[in-house]
Amino acid sequence: MITIIAILFLIGILVFVHELGHFIVARLNHVKVEKFSFGFGPKLLSWNIGETEYRISLIPLGGYVKMLGENPDETSNDELLDKRSLKQKRWWQKALIAFGGPFANFLFAILILTLTYIIGVKIYDIAPVIGRISTEAYSAIPLEGKDRIISIDGVPIPGWTSIIKEWVTKSPDQRQITFIRDNDTLFVQTENFSYELWLSDIKPNVPAIIGDVYYGLPAYQAGMKKGDTIVRIEDTEIHDWYDLHEIIKNSADRPLHFVVQRGDELLEMDITPQVNIELDENSGIIGISQILEQEYIESFSVPKSFKYAFLTTIDIIGRYYSGLSKLVKHPSQVGKSVGGPIMIASLTSQQVKEGVSAYLSFLAMISIILMIVNLPVRFCEEFLIEFSREFRIFFTGSVSANFF
Repeated sequence: MITIIAILFLIGILVFVHELGHFIVARLNHVKVEKFSFGFGPKLLSWNIGETEYRISLIPLGGYVKMLGENPDETSNDELLDKRSLKQKRWWQKALIAFGGPFANFLFAILILTLTYIIGVKIYDIAPVIGRISTEAYSAIPLEGKDRIISIDGVPIPGWTSIIKEWVTKSPDQRQITFIRDNDTLFVQTENFSYELWLSDIKPNVPAIIGDVYYGLPAYQAGMKKGDTIVRIEDTEIHDWYDLHEIIKNSADRPLHFVVQRGDELLEMDITPQVNIELDENSGIIGISQILEQEYIESFSVPKSFKYAFLTTIDIIGRYYSGLSKLVKHPSQVGKSVGGPIMIASLTSQQVKEGVSAYLSFLAMISIILMIVNLPVRFCEEFLIEFSREFRIFFTGSVSANFF
């Protein structure tokens, strides 16, 4: 029941915000708004303020704005000639009104993400345990596999990401690392040790245990579940996530036989990795992520929250358009990569279980997607109509000329 309410609220508030954007820009351009409704279908409540009827309708799945002259077939000639009619506005005003909805979703996403960062974001991270270390890194820091780092210069380290952040934030010539090895607490000093080695030469211990299975992708279709351990692919034993990643990455569109441990049971699955359209090379994915054992809450000040919210929004938009361009290059992956209402419902259910912060973040992400989907269509529509009109006037001298 809670999930259903969350889905209805998500759809309703996002479409309402979208229509509110159209409404505000229309009023700013002196267009008469006849109706502004929250929800669809039969009206439950209504009241008039000025020349606009505000109403609450039965089906809370969004809303709509009805502007004078928006539907010429339903508008009298006198109304079409009214200076407050949408029909009488310049093309750029119509384009701005169309742009108002997507822009409202953009601002709403920033607002929601800012609130999320202020409340506190739940961070999921890899445990700060050494998995693999190169000879070069070992000569500078004699750490070994299974060593657990607990602090750097006295600052507690809750997760692997904290190591990188601590190293980048303060970079003195000497650092002291405190770690645990075989139940003993040990210390090691470093000198001029670049943080880049933490990214390339020292890798965390990541077992081949599935953290998340993404809806609709090959692993989901094969029946993999969170918590499964992949023990073998074809004839190769899997010792950690790096073994698993390497095989899947190099096996796009090639069927693989998996042996998976679920509790005390061994399961066999045949999975064909699909092309990872996020990468230019022919890289395979099956739609799983590693288990993240560490959980902690991190909150930020209002200025930092706003900054991170804005940057996050821009990043999501950039990733979307990047993915869209990749889909154009790999049209065969379109059906496999695009979700629908069922996927949104499934993801909403997951985010509700994760808590308020996760749900708000998901709400912001869907708001951004709604903005992106509507922007090219609604904003360009008026420009294309006006271009077509000017094209016909230039070549025929008549707006009513037909194309053949």
